[in-house]
Amino acid sequence: AIDVYEEILVRNPSSLKARNNLGVLFDELGRSELAVEHFEKALALEPENVELLINAGSALTTLARYDAAEGLLRRAVRLSPEDVSARLAAGVLDFRRGLYAQAETELRWVCDQDPKNGPAHYYRAEALNRSGRFDEAISVMERTAELLPKDPRPVYTLGHLYDRKDRHVEAVEMYRLARELQVT
Repeated sequence: AIDVYEEILVRNPSSLKARNNLGVLFDELGRSELAVEHFEKALALEPENVELLINAGSALTTLARYDAAEGLLRRAVRLSPEDVSARLAAGVLDFRRGLYAQAETELRWVCDQDPKNGPAHYYRAEALNRSGRFDEAISVMERTAELLPKDPRPVYTLGHLYDRKDRHVEAVEMYRLARELQVT
């Protein structure tokens, strides 16, 4: 797919779709620097494109370039305040910056709008956990484990949360299940 999009860009360097899709592919491959380059070139063509702003902001968040990510994501939310993807990206950025209360508020809104959004539930539960709100974190992380049944992270975190609440038998079961999920 990368070769196809690069060929399209040779013929048409201003192809917004090819630039965005190539950026998404590079980001998924863990090559976020290259992804950002493509998103920035696409944003030069269409600076108010919410999808591009979200994609670039998310890639910059991955690279821990938080100030640059914040500017793009704030613009995306300002342009489209009801966009679940924009608000999710903003919430993840807040979480990564250690702004747990702010992240939880943003991610709660996302979870209310999209109750099946596994990543929103995961980051919200983690924000609650890191804020010391363990009972709420358990409830949201249990829902996360249902939404992301093959992801060992929510299950492992549930183990920690159950340990904090002296629910050791349940914690051991979560750790065992998390190990099984990591193997498969």
